[in-house]
Amino acid sequence: MRNPVPAYLTQHSDGSWGLWVSSDDAGSTPAVRNDLLTKTEPGIVPSLADRTAALAELGFVPAENGWTWREWNTDGPTIPAGSGSLVGSIPVQPTVQVRTGRGGTPTTVRTVRRDQPTHNRGPVLPIDLGTVLGPEAAGWPALGVSVHYGGVVDRDGTQFRVFADHRLIGYTMPSADAPGGREYRAVTYTDREGLPYGTVVPGGLPEDPLRAEYDALRAFHQPGDREYPAGPYVAPGEGR
Repeated sequence: MRNPVPAYLTQHSDGSWGLWVSSDDAGSTPAVRNDLLTKTEPGIVPSLADRTAALAELGFVPAENGWTWREWNTDGPTIPAGSGSLVGSIPVQPTVQVRTGRGGTPTTVRTVRRDQPTHNRGPVLPIDLGTVLGPEAAGWPALGVSVHYGGVVDRDGTQFRVFADHRLIGYTMPSADAPGGREYRAVTYTDREGLPYGTVVPGGLPEDPLRAEYDALRAFHQPGDREYPAGPYVAPGEGR
């Protein structure tokens, strides 16, 4: 199995998009690009499904879950002529051809590692939230909530942390009741070690993580405690 190489999503000066794998990163593999993404609406980031499909067109598949997003800087790798700012990257592995069956019919095998930690601590792009976490999370950005890959104790690369104004308000954990499932915990206090403690929110991912935090704090603490929320809950944008 070959080691993963980076794939990059770049935005052109006209607002369209392209996805490519650098020849420097890919070693003997020629530089490959997919400009089909330029057919998307200018200024709109291609969806996770579109990016995965574009990688498949190039003969690659993601080696990890989650894209890393950052602004372009001059210290980064050289991008193809005509490309603009570096927007996102993800490790990928090429699909490989093996001989199998009668007559040696070639069959494509995807070499993807899903059982290894991703060590990705970057943010999840808002456009990806519905795909990565589920439909409940799709509306979180409108509340001022952001999501980052990586949990409080994350050994399998499948956990997420939820922030409001850089304040950790919740995180996901593997579900003890549903193998392979996910539960959401609203942060109710932080211990002396700086580790957050979370109360499980019934029903899985909440549509409003801020409300989930408010309810959890009122249930966990007593009136008069510093952490106990005062007054009724008011959703962002509703005013008082």
